[in-house]
Amino acid sequence: MMRMLLEGRTYDKLPVSRFLYPITTRKWLSMAKVMLLENVFLFLWTFTIIGAFIKPYSYRMVPYIVAENPNIGAREAISLSRRMMKGHKWECFVADLSFLGWWLLNLFTLGLSGIFYSNGYNAAFFVEYYVHVRGLSKDSGLEGSELLSDEYLYSKASAETLHAAYGDVAETVEQLSSNLVPVDKPNGFVGFLSEWLGVRILHARSVTKYEEYREQLHQIDTGREILDGAIYPGRLAPAPMAFRFRESRTVSSDRSYSLVNLVMMFFIFCFVGWVWEVSLAFISEGTFVNRGTLHGPWLPIYGTGGVIILILLKKLRKKPLFEFLAAMVLCGGLEYFSSWYLEKTHGGQRWWDYTGYFLNLNGRICAEGLLTFGLGGLAIVYLLAPALDNLLSRIDTRKLTVVAVVLLAFYCVDQAYSAQHPNIGAGITDYKGSATSQVS
Repeated sequence: MMRMLLEGRTYDKLPVSRFLYPITTRKWLSMAKVMLLENVFLFLWTFTIIGAFIKPYSYRMVPYIVAENPNIGAREAISLSRRMMKGHKWECFVADLSFLGWWLLNLFTLGLSGIFYSNGYNAAFFVEYYVHVRGLSKDSGLEGSELLSDEYLYSKASAETLHAAYGDVAETVEQLSSNLVPVDKPNGFVGFLSEWLGVRILHARSVTKYEEYREQLHQIDTGREILDGAIYPGRLAPAPMAFRFRESRTVSSDRSYSLVNLVMMFFIFCFVGWVWEVSLAFISEGTFVNRGTLHGPWLPIYGTGGVIILILLKKLRKKPLFEFLAAMVLCGGLEYFSSWYLEKTHGGQRWWDYTGYFLNLNGRICAEGLLTFGLGGLAIVYLLAPALDNLLSRIDTRKLTVVAVVLLAFYCVDQAYSAQHPNIGAGITDYKGSATSQVS
């Protein structure tokens, strides 16, 4: 998060890969060590009266320092933060106090004002505060300030520097642009399914060609944005981030999915959801609880939610905010209907109950769950589904179809059996006093 905020100050666009900054720099382990040691020190300081109040301000700059230069060692980062904050701790404390009103409003709104405004405002403010303190440290020649060496976080590189570092990108952009052959958008029923629902039937060569053409356009635009200085030049970072033109469809979310891949993703999402809820039950209850109405290792509400997000919200993929909001509404509606339907068809039995949760509606849905649906929807659309589609596409289509048909057969048998003999019991429908009662 700190890295994205720092880059966002100077650059117009942030690549999706910045969410994986510790991984793309291959410094996730060293960064984790820094943050772990900082938290260990802070925990130990809580046993002293003065340290419990002073040291959080002494270490305040550590996350920003690591975000700027992930090569730095744990003790170096902590020591540098202490030196940078010398003479600024009271100033930082007063800055914290200036947010007291926002904290109170966040408390009274049960976190909503923070989610939609003040958390972002607070984060942006303290990024600017770090830049201010960093500038003072560099100007005064503070010991260790030479480690704050990512100059292109604060000013854009010259065109000459960018072309020197990305000469291969400039050549590839020119080559792709000169060789690019326009491809017409698919029309008819096949085109409708691809354009509006993101579904590709059979091989649909026209759809594949058009999506490859569109991906080439996207890569050309990305290359030009780097060369024009609209995106941070990762190759010039203290911990360089590799950039190369990827193969078509590698991580692009703006794609269509074959029917067999959608079926397989349905079962993958069902299984992951089942593992998630069973794990929560095991951690909280200390025992295995087979969650859901079915007897098999799947929770269809997860699979259905994931697939309908991919299909019904296809036109929103270029607008992440609207995708997030629509996923909340769509999956919230699905969960409410599922709860109502199960209760009506199974003699009043409930498989989850959010009564007592903030902003719950008849105990069927709640604000916390809706927020999770929105974030989960973004993860599915922009990360999980493209990655799974790539993996599934490497498998022979006939073999994959056989697996999908077998899974569907078992699933239908489970549905038929569970309609008469639903999965019930402790931690499933008998959830009074159970910590797993309100996990949907």
